[in-house]
Amino acid sequence: MRLRALIFAALLLAGGLPKLAAQTPAREANTVADLKNQLVALSPRVRSRDAQRVATVAHETARALRREYGVAGPAQFHNVLVNVGAKKRGLCHHWTRDLMQRLHAQQLATLDLHWGQARAGTWREHNAVVVTARGAPFASGVVLDPWRHGGRLFSGRVATDRYPWKEDLVDCLCARRRAQLAARP
Repeated sequence: MRLRALIFAALLLAGGLPKLAAQTPAREANTVADLKNQLVALSPRVRSRDAQRVATVAHETARALRREYGVAGPAQFHNVLVNVGAKKRGLCHHWTRDLMQRLHAQQLATLDLHWGQARAGTWREHNAVVVTARGAPFASGVVLDPWRHGGRLFSGRVATDRYPWKEDLVDCLCARRRAQLAARP
């Protein structure tokens, strides 16, 4: 496995794998609007302003992290590069932690942020941010997953996603605390 990872890393450094193409501005605007509509549909109590902020920040953060992490190729390939030390960050929990911190800074009045975890403790473990209407159950939320498509934000309902999501309260509280500390002057 390690040899295969090194071969992949060598291919990447030699330019053997294509970089992910960026979305066009029109396509990006449509996906922001789609996410805003998904969030507003969670409850009549969700403010359009909160939904717009989450949609905009989530998409902007995914793009920024893709550049910051130097993502090359599919998410699983990037994981190999992180695990062999060729890249420093880009595992799903990195994406989730960084996105959660930026969303917490928005001080949302009508939406709650949760840390979603699937297949905890296995080699297939996956993490993502889940957004619900304020006080609504975790299972009613929308998954925000920038890792899945290597920096292109995936959003979809928890109930219909392919991952068996469960809420991780410990990581959620840790992320909230980090966001609070980062917001201090």
